[in-house]
Amino acid sequence: MKLKVPKNIKDVNTMTGQFVLSFLATTISIALTFGSAHIAEQKKKSKEKREIVMMVMYDMQSTLNMLDECDSCLNGFFDKQVEILENPETFDEQRLYLAQLIPRMDYPTTLENIFTSSIETINTVGNTLFVERVSIFYDMRSKYKHEIFDDFIQNMEGCIENIDSLAAFSETVEYPLLSGAYITDLKMLFEQCKQMMYVTDEELQTFVDERYKLDKAHDATVGDMTEQAVMENEKRIQRFKEAVEKQKQ
Repeated sequence: MKLKVPKNIKDVNTMTGQFVLSFLATTISIALTFGSAHIAEQKKKSKEKREIVMMVMYDMQSTLNMLDECDSCLNGFFDKQVEILENPETFDEQRLYLAQLIPRMDYPTTLENIFTSSIETINTVGNTLFVERVSIFYDMRSKYKHEIFDDFIQNMEGCIENIDSLAAFSETVEYPLLSGAYITDLKMLFEQCKQMMYVTDEELQTFVDERYKLDKAHDATVGDMTEQAVMENEKRIQRFKEAVEKQKQ
């Protein structure tokens, strides 16, 4: 096999130029391939980060709305308690209003558990200060539940049985103060997190609206499935009754 030997310097320059062009084309192709993959990966990570941030902000906002309602009940309970104690003859009539002012506090902890225990989630967010503030928020939410809500529910048991037990429930003076202090700190943490992650009120409201639509569609689907399951169960009950009647004949 004979090697093709260039006959003159022009041929050498031509071959060199073709090699350089081929090399550059290959290099550019590789760079574009890996560059595009890197850009796509960065966009994916950025999207995942934003989704996590928005979910956390939504959870924090939902918590604050729930605590505002709880705080309103605590203040309302105290006001109604004082009103009844000032007019003890109205106790039997007004005690039902007290029962309606007992606060409720129930929230899912799935997102909190994922956020605070998953290293991958924390790395995806990539903002240590944000993670720290969110962790403090969740810790304070837990303390609010135990130190205020749970304590209130435990202490108020039996307090609306008679006027004397209602008068003995003096802790109601403290709950609104503690509740207000906690909520003030929690709202401050919420605003700090919004600023750190550049989350606007409009962006958060859009996310809330989208979640509402998804939840509404989910509830409707579950409702239809539940209704269908009930109907099928009624048919089974009827079939069973008919089978029992035939067995008796």
